[in-house]
Amino acid sequence: MTQSAFASIRTRMLGLGLATMLGQTAVHQPVQAQSIQPADQATEAPAAVEMIVITDPVRGGLPEAEPVEVRTRYTSSTFGDHVGSAGLEVGAIAAIITVPRIIRRAKGSDGFHFKSEGWFGKSNSSLGMDKMHHAFKTYVIADVMQSVIARRTGDKKGAAITGGLLGLGFMTYAEVFDGFSETTGFAYEDGLIHFAGAGLSVLRNVVPGLRDKIDYRMEAAPSFKKADNYLGDPIDDRRYLIATQLAGFKGLERSPLRFVEIHTGYYARGFSPQDRAAGAPLKRRLYVGLGFNVQQLFARKPKTRLERWAKGALDYIQIPYAAIH
Repeated sequence: MTQSAFASIRTRMLGLGLATMLGQTAVHQPVQAQSIQPADQATEAPAAVEMIVITDPVRGGLPEAEPVEVRTRYTSSTFGDHVGSAGLEVGAIAAIITVPRIIRRAKGSDGFHFKSEGWFGKSNSSLGMDKMHHAFKTYVIADVMQSVIARRTGDKKGAAITGGLLGLGFMTYAEVFDGFSETTGFAYEDGLIHFAGAGLSVLRNVVPGLRDKIDYRMEAAPSFKKADNYLGDPIDDRRYLIATQLAGFKGLERSPLRFVEIHTGYYARGFSPQDRAAGAPLKRRLYVGLGFNVQQLFARKPKTRLERWAKGALDYIQIPYAAIH
């Protein structure tokens, strides 16, 4: 093998090695190279060799590799960082829960005690509507906090866990206050239903595509009645439902069926003090119906904050008269 051929092979191998290590593109360009000759030999004609030129893949017209998502283990430090990123919202929720309950205790309270309230039977004073309401509030707190934390940290799945823990923690904290109330008590049924609400939010934000498919919503018919229960919420005229949006399924997101939702829900009537005094019959209903997906009237990616808030609110609020039940 002549020295010129050896130089060509060596140059090619070095170039390819560098190209491989740098993850770049090797381009062959022929150049003229002088072979090394002993002093006593005649100079040969220049030999043509190929020089390896390393080029940038983007400038060379090749697509960039997609960034690899770095997944870290969820720890207590992760929770602390997430809460710190949403300190204002966490403080606001804590104040909303704490202040009215302290005022209520100042008007009269009892020692801490437990009280079993039942589930959805007639032994439950609200026929289970309070359980649906507790699950809904836990779910909303968890889901909203997930959205806030994910937007500020970029950690969507970790934010789902933090949101679930915050929702569960806040509602358990509120239940402890109820344990001192003269009319209620700490109900283990409420504690368990809080897990259900928080768990649904976590699943919805961790399972790919599930957030686009299902919502847990509350429907409140227009009413001017004064709140007549200890929660301060007129739950006797509400419905709670799971909305399955066809727009979230592949192949239907651009079809006319994207405006269709399938509703599965529960409501009860006749349990308010006014209804009981009037002798109204107790009524419990599981129902299935079809709804109109109002969210599809908005842009897929809202451009303004107001549009984003309005579209986001429809994840939790069912507009009255926009469904057939």
